[in-house]
Amino acid sequence: MALASRTQSSFLLAAAVAIAAAGCGGAPASAPASSPSAPAAASKMAPDFELKDLDGKIVRLSDSKGTVRLLDFWATWCAPCREEIPMFRDLAAAYGPKGFNLVGIAMDDEGLPVVKPFVEQNKLTYATLLGNEAVAKSYGPLVGFPSKFLIDREGRIVASWVGPVPREVLEQKIQSLL
Repeated sequence: MALASRTQSSFLLAAAVAIAAAGCGGAPASAPASSPSAPAAASKMAPDFELKDLDGKIVRLSDSKGTVRLLDFWATWCAPCREEIPMFRDLAAAYGPKGFNLVGIAMDDEGLPVVKPFVEQNKLTYATLLGNEAVAKSYGPLVGFPSKFLIDREGRIVASWVGPVPREVLEQKIQSLL
């Protein structure tokens, strides 16, 4: 009985480590970050939403219709999410003038009091919205953070990922849609 219990405990510990290594509650470590995590979602129309930005203004996904959009579901406490911020600033600056919109959807339970100072301190130059369970469910189930959805000019989800994604992978996909 003790051996079975130790084996089960070892398995659970290994599984927890694999999940943590992939992102904040993300995909198994064996899944490469550059692989779309939800191919079934590809080519599905992106659900529209209404979320507040950090100034309380209502923003809809449909407000940026006709552009290529990358939705990034993230949280301030998520280390892989924070590591992608410099790359996202660069991508927004490089491709924004060409019709690309990067939208960060902060999923922190504490909301504005935690997210706004974080955004200011880390100089996020792209749109940041306060997420909620309804938008997460419409794009989900989200299995971890960061979770990203690339949307073409027609509003179709063409790729999605869980966990950090190499810049080259995102840049190639964005360029192909612009």
